[in-house]
Amino acid sequence: MRIAAVGDNITDCYPEAGHMYPGGNCVNVAVHAARAGARASYVGAAGQDQRGEQLVAALRAEGVDVSRLRRPAGPTGYATVVTVGGERTFGPFDRGVARFRLDEEDLEFVAAHDLAHSSYSAFLEEQLPAMAERVPLSFDFDVHTGDAYAAALIPYVTYAFFSASHLDAAATADVLSWACAQGAEIAVATRGAAGSLLFDGRRLVMEPAAEVEVVDTLGAGDTFIAHVLTGLATGSGTRESLRRASAHAGQVCTSPGAFGHPSPMTPDLTGLIRQHTPQPAKEETCPESARPRP
Repeated sequence: MRIAAVGDNITDCYPEAGHMYPGGNCVNVAVHAARAGARASYVGAAGQDQRGEQLVAALRAEGVDVSRLRRPAGPTGYATVVTVGGERTFGPFDRGVARFRLDEEDLEFVAAHDLAHSSYSAFLEEQLPAMAERVPLSFDFDVHTGDAYAAALIPYVTYAFFSASHLDAAATADVLSWACAQGAEIAVATRGAAGSLLFDGRRLVMEPAAEVEVVDTLGAGDTFIAHVLTGLATGSGTRESLRRASAHAGQVCTSPGAFGHPSPMTPDLTGLIRQHTPQPAKEETCPESARPRP
């Protein structure tokens, strides 16, 4: 299987520990797909700075093709991750140079893969039709569960992923049924401690969340996506693909960062923790009863 992850990247910064990790939905999916045995590529933009170098080095170390990674002048984006009262929150962030547009060479490159993946945080909505014309498309809608944003994009999506912790099981099943009725072949939702659901247009499959000692849930949902996609592509079937995805997502929750490769925070970021308004961080695929350690 060849998968092209197209879109966002970010540097996840942990000021309390003084470490930063490469990440971002599409980067994380590419890395975990490669770890699952896929031939993965990443198409995106990272700055000509230390954080950009960290991202490139990590992707190359993981065997991800970075031949279509742009390196424009400017900073690589960052997001600060902070623990407040035992709960993980987000502090200051900046997307840096991550926003970009695909050119014809990018589209030809994507077309050489079996599957493309992108997400709501990539800001490539206008280019999804061009990708979908060339290759089956996976898309992470996050909490856009059947709203106008999802309705506009779902006709182009083959594999639709949602974060549905805010919905009960019946409402989640309705979203997945709606997605398949609108053209998706497979629709999947994660519901935190309540596990995950997958609908293939005929059968609804449920999988409990992995029971782990949670350290950091960052990247768990992206890991889940990567293993669902690689599992289905290799013929594992829906139930086994969900089981493996849940297990691997749970494992990611046991250590900081989405896939490792830490380095000391750059000097320009070390003061960002001093003043911020905490925003609750999302826990997608790990039990909510297992709280992150401070």
